[in-house]
Amino acid sequence: MTETKRGLLGRISRYSLVIILLLAFTGLAAFAVMSDTSIHGLTVRFYNVSWTCASNSTNINPVLTFEFGSVIVYSSASLPTLLSHVTFAMSTNGVPVGTVAAPDQTFSPGQSASYTPTFSNAALDPGSQPLSQQVAVVVNAQVSAGLYSSQASASHSELVHFPSQACST
Repeated sequence: MTETKRGLLGRISRYSLVIILLLAFTGLAAFAVMSDTSIHGLTVRFYNVSWTCASNSTNINPVLTFEFGSVIVYSSASLPTLLSHVTFAMSTNGVPVGTVAAPDQTFSPGQSASYTPTFSNAALDPGSQPLSQQVAVVVNAQVSAGLYSSQASASHSELVHFPSQACST
């Protein structure tokens, strides 16, 4: 009878081990999916775009500058996310304005990273710019979340109406 009990105990232990391994694999797979979603669910939005122009001692021609009150980067998943090697590129009406580097940031689930980039382009004629512009911003970054780290990008574009010309030439 002791051999029967030992055999039963051995079978229960094997079943328990299989169940524990299945649960561990399922948890790891779910975490991997959340990691991937955090990286590929990267989203960017911008707010309060303004433009100015200025001349300085090295360049007497006015230089058109776009200032963003806030560029928000967030992820659609619920894992802490690190953005590193961050760059923003901006275009207006399909014309590239510039690219700027930004500092690394980390944000928690439900949070975001906020940036205030400024883009200047001396080749754009401030006087010929329409008051309504299709402004596009692209963020590129090395995104790390959970188990994974990968290069990712996100973009946002919207029609921006400026109240007046940046400057008169």
